[in-house]
Amino acid sequence: MGCTADVAPLSSAQREAVAAYVSKKAPSPEYELEVEFANKVRLLGYDLDATEWRPGDILRVSWYWQTLVAPGAHWKLFTHLVSDDPPITIDQDVSGVVRWLYGPDRWQAGQFVQDTQELHLPEDWKADEVTLYVGLSHEGERLSITTGPSDGDNRARGPTVKTPVVGPHETPSRVPRLAVVQTRRPPRLDGSLNDPVWRAARTSAPFVETRSGGVAPLTASAKLLWDKRYLYVGVDISDALLRASDRDHDDHLWEQDCIELMFDPQGDGLSYFEIQVSPRGVVFDTRYDAPRIPKPFGHVDWDSGVRAAVSPRGKLDDLEPDAGYTVEMAIPWQAFSPKNRPASPPTIGNTWRANLYVMDLTRDRQQAASWSPLGIGDFHVPGRFGILTFEGPPDEMVGQSEPVQMPSNRAIHLESRKDAWDPGVKNRSIRRRAMNRRRPGEPRAAQVDEGLQRLESEETAH
Repeated sequence: MGCTADVAPLSSAQREAVAAYVSKKAPSPEYELEVEFANKVRLLGYDLDATEWRPGDILRVSWYWQTLVAPGAHWKLFTHLVSDDPPITIDQDVSGVVRWLYGPDRWQAGQFVQDTQELHLPEDWKADEVTLYVGLSHEGERLSITTGPSDGDNRARGPTVKTPVVGPHETPSRVPRLAVVQTRRPPRLDGSLNDPVWRAARTSAPFVETRSGGVAPLTASAKLLWDKRYLYVGVDISDALLRASDRDHDDHLWEQDCIELMFDPQGDGLSYFEIQVSPRGVVFDTRYDAPRIPKPFGHVDWDSGVRAAVSPRGKLDDLEPDAGYTVEMAIPWQAFSPKNRPASPPTIGNTWRANLYVMDLTRDRQQAASWSPLGIGDFHVPGRFGILTFEGPPDEMVGQSEPVQMPSNRAIHLESRKDAWDPGVKNRSIRRRAMNRRRPGEPRAAQVDEGLQRLESEETAH
């Protein structure tokens, strides 16, 4: 993968992260546009996952670009959410892997780029529709549009989507809500969210700054599914530096990089559960009788029985740039029985309180993001947890529920496979996934799974 003279080369991990989005083969977008920018870049069309977009929800859109001539350094993609009545313009320029890692300043002639974004419509959106506009810009200048639908100001006009205004009786809660869709087939636990069943899952709003609810210092979102055996959780995090040196169960994972989940099934704050998973696949789990009771870390002897698979997009605990990691989990319903009594899954329509967090240790400080903002510097605020609503399966999901498939409990430690990330090794087709499949009394294990097909280099990289 070539790059322009003024753009730093991607690391091997970053190249793997963008490989799925760049191709030499022309795509077939669901909706065609044919917008051409300065005879350099062409917007072929887009895919859209919904025709209606409610305030507070996520809309997934994929833009399909063709590079005729390399645009050159400094050009970036932008996306605007626009309403004419009332006049509103919201920027959502940096959502998506391509926006983070492979912008137009890296594109090469002959490439087709799938620019997938998960856009968040604010809960206070007042208009009854929104139009999406995209384009390329640099320091206030936009790359000119020579042909195709535009607004006359060098913004390509994409879809217009209905946005039903929330009525007075539907005033959004002060905390976020997420529908948890029932699945008739469990996802394959491999540390990715590419299994087709995840397409039925709703995506959370992007995580926010934990106190104010403003823009978070990192990018993360989550998906949840359920069946009669497990609650499934998938979290994807963009992280430029992966730090996870802890290796033992119930180590203090929150001091470095990890995701952190808190579940309050009764919604009363009197018995809630905490599960953490690091990019190395190590688990910390505990439960509390009330906020932070018992001190200091709750009932740490509690075992959730969680199965967790992790795909780090980078090499752990070095100083080279990374791209992030994905965590996929299956939590048995029995985990949510505080006194080891038989536990049953929720029924359709039940609601739980929960919050989801990401902890991130940078080079010089600890930072965090959360699904539901807390207002104070404490994560243990059950009254500020978001609301999960358990829904039935969508009509398109058919078949019977099946047992979750787990890889064998084979211990292959990440540090023993340094060659997988060594740039001097020719065979780079290994994707490392840390798999946890511990039962009580068994050690935690990390497993390497094969995986990702790399993007072929078109020019000599730096």
